[in-house]
Amino acid sequence: MTAMSTDVSSVVEGRARLDAIDAELRELVRTRREISQQVQRLRRDAGGPRIEHSRENQILNCYGDELGRAGVGLALAVLEICRGLPG
Repeated sequence: MTAMSTDVSSVVEGRARLDAIDAELRELVRTRREISQQVQRLRRDAGGPRIEHSRENQILNCYGDELGRAGVGLALAVLEICRGLPG
């Protein structure tokens, strides 16, 4: 990912950039969910569990280390979205 300038010169520009970032985040989460569900299926097909709690803990720690306590909440939301339905 390339570094993007965070400078904005107007509220309108700032809101437009925030909207674009939000759209990118939603797309990334959708992509993550698709890949996560494939990994879950592969793990189940190999006789493993659908959810690997030690992996989820690693993810929570990474988000927490970089974004603080709110990052853990964000990670929990992302993981919930990406788990899919049991089956």
